[in-house]
Parts: sequence; C-alpha cells; structure tokens
Amino acid sequence: MTGAISLEALAAYIRDAFRDVHMDASTPDLFFFAGDERQHPFATIITRDTEHDHHSKLDRDGVFRLNLGVSKESFQKLFPELDPHIDFTAPDVLLPHPVHARMFWLSVLNPSHETFYVLRPYLKEAYNLQVNRTARG
Repeated sequence: MTGAISLEALAAYIRDAFRDVHMDASTPDLFFFAGDERQHPFATIITRDTEHDHHSKLDRDGVFRLNLGVSKESFQKLFPELDPHIDFTAPDVLLPHPVHARMFWLSVLNPSHETFYVLRPYLKEAYNLQVNRTARG
C-alpha cells in the first residue's frame, strides 16, 4: 500500500472540499452528509467488518474502505458488468461496493494519492447528488 493516503487526510479532504459537510464520527466509521440531511451519507470511510459487510476484511490492521454513492450512469461506465469473482480485499483498486453496488456505490480500500485523484470527480458527483436529493425534498 505504498503511497496510500491516510484515513485522516482523506476525511479532512472530504470534510473541507465541499460546502456544509457534516462528518459523523460517533462510531469508528466516518459518515459524510451534505447540509442538514443526516439519513443518507454521500460518502463513508469504513474501518471494521460487520455481520452484513465482511467482504473487504477490514479487520486487518490499518485497512479502511472509502465508499461513494454515484449516479447509475457513472457506475455503469465504470462497471458495465459485475464480475462475480471480484477480490474485495485488494487495496487501491476501484471496485463496486461489496454490498451496495446495486445502489451504485463505489469503493476502494486504502486509496493511493493517485487513485484518490481519479476518485475526486466521483466524490464531487456523490456530494452533488445528495445536495440535489435534499433540495428536492
């Protein structure tokens, strides 16, 4: 995982890159919300396995997963077909979310600075989608 961006730097970027972002850090995982909306995060950083989501083996030391909710169009451009043999434990590889891919979520374990640079437009899209959903009420 050479050149991986730290969890702290990643969280600071997400919190500071957009207007009115709220970061919920009440658990070991981080949830990022746009504005006053607190039900549906536009991005998450997950640091541990749960009974429903253990595919990435996040209980390994220092491993975390960035997740983003993007549009159907963006998701399908990245993943026109879902490979049933995806290695969800691979670091620094842009993947469909192991549980929420059907809701057009992307994920990457311990992204490098280079991978995060590629992800930044998708992060902006995820934020804008949430802002627009909230505005429509």
